[in-house]
Amino acid sequence: MKPWWPRIIVKPRVRLTRPSFGMPTRPPDTVIFGLLFVVVLFVLGGNIYTLVRSPPAIAGSQSGAPILIAPGIDQQLGMEGIVASVIIMVGVSGLGLVYYGSKYVFQPGYATRLVVLGMLMTGVSYLIFNYLWSMKVGLF
Repeated sequence: MKPWWPRIIVKPRVRLTRPSFGMPTRPPDTVIFGLLFVVVLFVLGGNIYTLVRSPPAIAGSQSGAPILIAPGIDQQLGMEGIVASVIIMVGVSGLGLVYYGSKYVFQPGYATRLVVLGMLMTGVSYLIFNYLWSMKVGLF
């Protein structure tokens, strides 16, 4: 069967494929964990409370010296939330070192150093946090 169009017109032999739209690649797990870790530290430090209050809390004594911890548990300064977040981060990092050290069963010296360092970091952060809390409630 002959085509009905003239021989000058050539039917192109082109295969058109549909474009494929794939899902975007997922970021690495380390990046996701880091972002979630920072968000959790931000919330645990009480920084949401500091941001919601208006104006942002910046305090100084009558002599002009900065106040780092506001007295009373019904108020919080901006720096106080940041310090609390950093202390929590040090404590959680210490717990992470204890966990990481437990993976080195066949290298007891290295495992012991990691566990001791992790326990020291966690203990020091606990003591600092308790000291700051006692200053806040007025025990010191």
